[in-house]
Amino acid sequence: MKSTRSFPSIIRVSKQFTFDMAHALYGHDGLCRNIHGHTYHLTITLKGIALQNSGHPKDGMIIDFSDLKEIVQKQVLYNFDHALVLNEKSPHAELTLLKNSFDKVVLTPYQPTCENLLLDIVEKLTNTLPENVTLCAVRLNETPTSYAEWFLQDN
Repeated sequence: MKSTRSFPSIIRVSKQFTFDMAHALYGHDGLCRNIHGHTYHLTITLKGIALQNSGHPKDGMIIDFSDLKEIVQKQVLYNFDHALVLNEKSPHAELTLLKNSFDKVVLTPYQPTCENLLLDIVEKLTNTLPENVTLCAVRLNETPTSYAEWFLQDN
């Protein structure tokens, strides 16, 4: 089918990811001060102008979803999936037993809240996406009813 468009259109594409992670919120006044886990649902939304090259195998794409998957795997999932994430200032971080007993103990310079994890993910992705796409939204669901969102237009 031949395109009848006379102008390029900006399109948004999104891909969802799921990962499991445990964390504890150092000094928190509620139950979240204890080590506990979540199944996180991450949605990445990019915008760009689709490739307009009828001879190219990626004609009509902003980004190949498999390329986006590879970037998110390397930048986010590899680090956080099935990891225990703790604030580096937490007394838990000093427990040699944790580090020696588990393969994936990740210490962060921030409190590992949903909001801070979201901002960390935004930073990691912004620095690694191809130049022809723009990260425009990221949503991180910590539970089925609780999530944090970031929008480029708000910044």
